[in-house]
Amino acid sequence: MIDIKLSPDIDVKDLELIGKGTQGKVYRIDSYRCIKIFKSKKECKDELETLLMAQSYAHFPRLYESGANYIIREYINGIELDEYLKREKKLAPQISGKLIELYEAMAKVGYLRQDAAIFHIFVTPSGELRLIDTAKAMKKKSAVPSLLISGLDHLGYKDIFFDFLKVNRPDLHIKWMNYSRKKYRKKY
Repeated sequence: MIDIKLSPDIDVKDLELIGKGTQGKVYRIDSYRCIKIFKSKKECKDELETLLMAQSYAHFPRLYESGANYIIREYINGIELDEYLKREKKLAPQISGKLIELYEAMAKVGYLRQDAAIFHIFVTPSGELRLIDTAKAMKKKSAVPSLLISGLDHLGYKDIFFDFLKVNRPDLHIKWMNYSRKKYRKKY
């Protein structure tokens, strides 16, 4: 464990672990902030760059501080989209519309990869969608959200989502019909 002191009163060893993945671990500092500690400085630098790109968009966490191997960012209060859909047992049209908004925000930010796993998308108590992991946003180009669609397919909501697209966004319906199926795997 890397010893990071945030202030004289806060020590990472005392924080609640809220997530871990291939890049590192995330700890909750308080109800507004969390810290992601990376295994590699390069991964930290890459995610920092993608978060900086997105600071003017509400769909992405606010950035507060960073170091060579950590980022302190906004703590997103909410539930992972996959868990939300399992709990609600439906894909409401409002959520489908917000998924399109999130996709379009990724494009406006300038991300090469306009895609995200559904467990990296959080539904807030107010019903907004926020993307918590932007680490691979510039790694490879993807204009079709294959991970998102595969995650919806895994939960049985792909057809409902495509029906929504057909009516509300026929341009995306046509563009996304031949998405590249990805295996759904939740990492934590």
